Amino acid sequence: MRKFYIILFASICLISIVLFIVFNFCVYKNDYDDLVEKYSNEYRLEKEFVLAIIKAESNFDEKAVSKSGAMGLMQIIPSTAKWISEELDDFYLKENLFDAETNIRYGCFYLNYLFSKFNSINEVICAYNAGEGVVRQWLDENGNLIESKISIGETKIYYEKVKTYYENYKNKQKG
Repeated sequence: MRKFYIILFASICLISIVLFIVFNFCVYKNDYDDLVEKYSNEYRLEKEFVLAIIKAESNFDEKAVSKSGAMGLMQIIPSTAKWISEELDDFYLKENLFDAETNIRYGCFYLNYLFSKFNSINEVICAYNAGEGVVRQWLDENGNLIESKISIGETKIYYEKVKTYYENYKNKQKG
C-alpha cells in the first residue's frame, strides 16, 4: 500500500510540473520577442516590463482596439501615436498602429518618455493607463506615488495586472 501512495504522489507531482510548464507556455508565449527585445534595448527598458504592458494591454492581439480607440499590441491612442511620430520624425498613418513593429517601437518610445517624467515604475504603469496629468494628482510632495490615491478603478486593476505579469516574466527568465 505504501508503494501505491509513493507512485500516486510522484504521478501527481509529475502532472503538476507538466501542467505548470504548459500553462506558462500558453499564457506567456508570444510571437514578438525579437521586436520587444530590439525596442526595449533601444529605449533602455526591461524586456519583461514591455512584455507585461503588452500582455495587460492587448494580450498580444495585434489588431486589438479599445473602447477609447487605443490600437494594437500596446494599445496606443492615435493622438499619442501622432505626437510620437512627430518626435521620431516618422510618417504617421493611423493604420500603422496595427503593425507590430511600429506599435512596439512607439510604445517603447512612450514608456521611455514616461520614465523621464516619473520617479518609479509604478508611476509609469499608472501614467501609461490613466495619463500623466491624472498620475501627477496621485503624487506626494516628494513626487512619489501614493498608491491609495489611485482612484480610477480601471487603473487600479491595470496596475495590479501589469505588476503581476512583470513579476511572472521576470521569474520565467530566471527559470
